[in-house]
Amino acid sequence: MAGSRARGVDAAKAPEAIRSIVTTYLARHRYDAVPSWPLMFAVRWPDQRTLTTQAPDWHRANNALREWARRCGCATTEKNRLMVTPVALIDTVGVTDEATALRVVGEQAARRYRKARERIDRLVGELDVSRETASVVANMLDRESDTDFTLAIQAARFFATHDFSGMTPRQVPLAGFSAKWLDQTHAKRRGAICALCGKDSLGLSERPVELRMRWLDPADADKPEMMVTTPWQPGGERDICYVIIVENKDTYLGMPAIRDGLCVWGAGRAIEASISLLPWLGTSGERGRETHVVYWGDMDADGLEILDAVRQAGVRCRSLFMDAEAYRRYSWFGTNLKPEGTPIATREPKATPMLDPSERELYQMVCGADPSNRPDHLRVEQERIPLADAVNALRSLGWPIINHQHQETR
Repeated sequence: MAGSRARGVDAAKAPEAIRSIVTTYLARHRYDAVPSWPLMFAVRWPDQRTLTTQAPDWHRANNALREWARRCGCATTEKNRLMVTPVALIDTVGVTDEATALRVVGEQAARRYRKARERIDRLVGELDVSRETASVVANMLDRESDTDFTLAIQAARFFATHDFSGMTPRQVPLAGFSAKWLDQTHAKRRGAICALCGKDSLGLSERPVELRMRWLDPADADKPEMMVTTPWQPGGERDICYVIIVENKDTYLGMPAIRDGLCVWGAGRAIEASISLLPWLGTSGERGRETHVVYWGDMDADGLEILDAVRQAGVRCRSLFMDAEAYRRYSWFGTNLKPEGTPIATREPKATPMLDPSERELYQMVCGADPSNRPDHLRVEQERIPLADAVNALRSLGWPIINHQHQETR
């Protein structure tokens, strides 16, 4: 909007409208190398007849707008309009600079904007990079905590003068860092460090993607748990007809016996990379029998994004306890805290084209971005749901669950 023609706002609600527009502008442009100013607003007044017949109301609106603009430090221009007698009404309002914009918006929006600008300033001052580079990198690290942002600066200094090509991220001797801090799940951190160092890559080697799974059929009880690192095809005389992918280890270890069944430990977002190791999922088996696949993860934003990603990878799967109805049933098991005790952050919903309507409804709820649709808890963890309920749900789908006497039940 900056530098363009003035945007119109209705006089009766001008302060609220201007505040909303400026708040959006600051959010979208907080990482610009040099934000553009001013933002200009043209005030729309009603026709002369309305101004005349409702003159006291419009006098009050004009005075309120003038006082609000004065308090915020906004520039104004006036234009005479006939309200029985000529009256100078506010014609335009100008948010002339950053300081004025921060007075216009609420404290929360101002704090977020200041944080972004302070991070840009830190990168310029501590690493001697251009403001353009600093702006790009600060944006990449937007979701990082202040501690991790500081660690990124330290890591950039370190990699600028050291070459650890061929090492895994956990082998890099970064003093004071968690061994997992540079794992491949933190691609934005790595990209930020490369940008600050002027490198195309850190040259780190990666652990091979791995996937753990165990047999559920009692006929395979003597077979050990499997871990695959290259694409795997089942062999032998029998097909694998039932596959359940679970997010958490406790559930993985506790799954009951299922004839022709396999349990895959997804390990959270790790499944997004490792699912390619099982290219046959959701297809017909060697003897033409369909492989039935169920994905069961946490009822939270991450869990539903993972479900969407697994389907986008080509796996035709049903979900288990990952829709709005299941949430209403089990929400009393929920939490708003991460394992380390910090609050789960709300987020804007992403596009999730592979979720069905009820799954999407739950996803939008647990993202928590809409206060009017925010549930009491943003996460219901998989392992809190009784395993007996999962057994009953799978049985209702026709899965051949086997009881403790190894008798098939349906």
